[in-house]
Amino acid sequence: MNIQTTLAFRYLSGRKLRTVLTTLAIVFGVLVIFGVNALLPAFTQAFQANTMAAAGEVDAVITLKTADVFEAAVVERVAAIEGVRAVSGLLNRTVNLPADFFDDNSAVADAVSAVSLVGIDPEQAKTIHAYRVREGRFLEGDAPEAVITESLAEMTGLGLGDTLTLPTAVGERSLTVVGILPPRLMPGNEEVLVALPQAQTMLDMPGRINTIEANYDTLDEAERAAIEARILDALGEQYQVGALEANAELLANMRVGQAIFNLLGVLALLMGAFIIFNTFRTVVAERRRDIGMLRALGANRATIFGIILSEGLIQGIIGTALGLLLGYGLAVGSLNAMEPLIHQFMNAQFGSPIVTPGLVIGSVVIGVGMTLLAGLLPAMSAGRVTPLEALRPAVGAVSFRRLAGIGFSVQARASDLYK
Repeated sequence: MNIQTTLAFRYLSGRKLRTVLTTLAIVFGVLVIFGVNALLPAFTQAFQANTMAAAGEVDAVITLKTADVFEAAVVERVAAIEGVRAVSGLLNRTVNLPADFFDDNSAVADAVSAVSLVGIDPEQAKTIHAYRVREGRFLEGDAPEAVITESLAEMTGLGLGDTLTLPTAVGERSLTVVGILPPRLMPGNEEVLVALPQAQTMLDMPGRINTIEANYDTLDEAERAAIEARILDALGEQYQVGALEANAELLANMRVGQAIFNLLGVLALLMGAFIIFNTFRTVVAERRRDIGMLRALGANRATIFGIILSEGLIQGIIGTALGLLLGYGLAVGSLNAMEPLIHQFMNAQFGSPIVTPGLVIGSVVIGVGMTLLAGLLPAMSAGRVTPLEALRPAVGAVSFRRLAGIGFSVQARASDLYK
């Protein structure tokens, strides 16, 4: 351990309160930067998934170019691709209904002439879409049950527990209505949601699907294009990936939110750097006599400069390490605290904080670097202190006292005054 580091340790240990308060400024800055940037990706992914699910949007829809069915195992291949956060395989087919199928009244025009039979894996589907069941429950297992929209229920006169009968490739099949979703607002056929194995049986397509929906784990356009390229490379030329253009505005808004969070973190670190800078300036001003004595004993400017910077380096390393630990704790605690509320009102689920090597390295560089930068000017100022500073007597306290009449009486300790 060199002389600069030894003296820096002695000074910091001799002034514990000031050292702790200064280090806390570093801890706070790194805590905000690291904690927010570990928290933000998890929060953004959950918010992205929920917002897109509520709007019925996904990042990519994967189908065969021939619009034919394919093996359900392709879902696992897509899920294993780097950058794909969630996938859901489904079998979607239009079921044309015979005339007067529901109302059995030829005098009145049919309210429903066709429905879309959609077979889904309930657990996979809920990671892609938000299903807000107004009555009853969502699909569970492979039982012959269905979830329909409120608008279809009104047109067919069906309710919870009623039986919905549909013509299929293997004859008519009866499904028990276990859940009712909000009414369909978009144009197109009303959807009847069933478990994927049930749909495969009804359509006589065992082990087959015709669509894979996928969401990505990034908002960056270049990375999203790379993920799409990896999907096509893994699946082959017979598949196509269609991304929904309606996501563009949503992604832009999310990037604005991400930039705001990062700006708040930078502002917090700048505030910490200002506190460190102000503290070091005060330290140098108070230690001019001590620094002058070191200069008189033979210390050169580089030694004095190194002592001040060593103090900043020590505090920067300790503060950054504590900031990383507390920042991760902040991210974990924030996610745990927000998840019940967000899950209740937004039906979103958070993952764990996302810590990347780049985030760790960046936080260390910023924490230690900002500390050294904040102490640079005070260290340069300390290096310019001359040995004569040690020879100047300290100025004593001077007090003013108002007399009973007018005027002032000045008292001072003459022995402390520089003459």
